[in-house]
Amino acid sequence: MSDFTRNPIRVMRDAAESVRGNARVCLFVEPLFSIPHAMYIGYMTLYMLELGLTKSQVGMISSLGMAISIFFALSSAYITDRFGRRRTTFIFDTFGWVGAQLVWALARNFYFFVAGVIINSFFRVILNSWNCLALEDSHPDERVHFFPFMQIVSILGGFFAPVGAFLINRMTLIPAMRVMLVFSLVSMLTQNIIRHLSVTETAIGKQKMQEMKDVRIWEAFAAYIPVLKRIVKDRLLVIVVFIRSLNSIQMIVRSTFLAVLVTERLGFPPETMAMVHTINSLIMLVSLLFITPMLSQFTSRWPIALGIGLHIASTVILLLSPASQSYFVLIVSAILIALGSSISSPRIEAIVANTISNEDRSLVNSVMQVLSVAISAPFGFVGGVLSGIDTRLPFLLTLCILFGCLLLLRVATAVEKKMTM
Repeated sequence: MSDFTRNPIRVMRDAAESVRGNARVCLFVEPLFSIPHAMYIGYMTLYMLELGLTKSQVGMISSLGMAISIFFALSSAYITDRFGRRRTTFIFDTFGWVGAQLVWALARNFYFFVAGVIINSFFRVILNSWNCLALEDSHPDERVHFFPFMQIVSILGGFFAPVGAFLINRMTLIPAMRVMLVFSLVSMLTQNIIRHLSVTETAIGKQKMQEMKDVRIWEAFAAYIPVLKRIVKDRLLVIVVFIRSLNSIQMIVRSTFLAVLVTERLGFPPETMAMVHTINSLIMLVSLLFITPMLSQFTSRWPIALGIGLHIASTVILLLSPASQSYFVLIVSAILIALGSSISSPRIEAIVANTISNEDRSLVNSVMQVLSVAISAPFGFVGGVLSGIDTRLPFLLTLCILFGCLLLLRVATAVEKKMTM
């Protein structure tokens, strides 16, 4: 049984001290990314619209970014093994984020954002290289503490969203966004330099660099073909891919067009998005510390259905809300979506992890991520077209997607029962 008499601060301190080496470096520099990113990301869609882009163009940029990401997601394993975790993370993180933010800060029209999203797609490579860099030389017991701390750091960044609202209130949207983007690129460049100078190449990384020095990229891609065939033959795995993809789609559409609904239909000023993000961060943090541990004892899938149900309730509230400023409605909706995300999304990823066999786990996971991105890619554009017709339509789309998630979850449970009979 758990010892509830232990001092929670001491428990957190002991857990933090157990994270060492590259993992500790990656953890301690992460605020240099999460804080500036949280300041501007909620206003990105409004920034594009203010610079003259149409809603369809905003959706097109989102879809374009995901489409290009497919190539980088596929090639990430080869690049990481060929050039090493440390070097790959520094180069692709710097180009993919710092380079993109420079373009966005200078943006004047649609083509700047197209260039920016193409450059930003390079970050897909570091999703692989950074994970390997941080964890490969660490003990499994340390990893148990690393991921919760990373999640907490990411959530805490959301508490700095009001800084963005303050700047917008003082400077108006476009100048404030340019200031935040410049600040962010400087902060992230600082993070990359500190991390690069402080980490060491992992033992596995050195081994892989030797093994891959004569391997060509098309030879590495050939390894994906049998993995893809194996996924297609596994009915449960296919269903799980679609569940993850639908969850990704509803999050993309919601995050891209929520600011449009809040400002254009509900009549709130742009700075209101800071309140939404702060509430989201607060509820996510509370859920991570208190609710998620309680639900971890349940191995069934009903908590996922509960999380999706909270998403549905939040979406219905937004769709039925009158075109007037109602902070109560907005706050309730933000609380429900934060609770729903904190409960369902991690468990959906857990289903994915538990469905994959240990054989070729990295390759299977890579292919599954590519499939999820490919399925999700068109929906940014679809959401943009729908928003151009009526700002509520993208959320009607997410409502249909969420009910689809519930249906597939039921099908997955039925298929799993047949497999165990």
